[in-house]
Amino acid sequence: MTCASRSMALLALLPALALAELQPLDDSALSQMSGQGGVYLSGEFSINKDGGVLWDTPASNDPALWTANQRSCALAGAASPESCGLRLAIRSGANAGWYVLDNLKGIFSFEGLTLDTRTLTGAGGEQEVLALGLPNEIRFKDGNFAFGVASQGGWKNKALSAANGGDPSYQQTNIFSAKIDGSIRMQGSVLIFPTN
Repeated sequence: MTCASRSMALLALLPALALAELQPLDDSALSQMSGQGGVYLSGEFSINKDGGVLWDTPASNDPALWTANQRSCALAGAASPESCGLRLAIRSGANAGWYVLDNLKGIFSFEGLTLDTRTLTGAGGEQEVLALGLPNEIRFKDGNFAFGVASQGGWKNKALSAANGGDPSYQQTNIFSAKIDGSIRMQGSVLIFPTN
């Protein structure tokens, strides 16, 4: 089948689509409907795909040449700088260090996440639970993150002096980091049991 014949076949179907418009339901037809089908969710999230707003991407990958508002998240020794992603920092105590999820960026998409209620019967009787049906596939594109510990919640350039906006005492140790491209297959449900 050539491209022209495919196009003609699709054009022939257009009049049928005009008849497939949404129609309002009257009260008697609506009363016959059941709203127990749950919710089907699909989505795509882009997290700092092009870098964040806190730091400008410098021209070089040498921290000593950056200004106070510049940061590169490229690997040490890389030839060119890289824009940085989202940074989350959590402090576990008033005088404790910081746990950081750093350089979080990329595109995350899924299709087929369901939200429904179920009734389970057990030794204690019947109980309604919230069922979160996992999507069949989750896709990642240019996903990236690092988990580490730091001396401060905000990132500081330790190669610059305090007068230039840096902090020579700043320390961050990345425990692990990951770059994710591809897809993950998931099956099953997560059941959430309500309590008083």
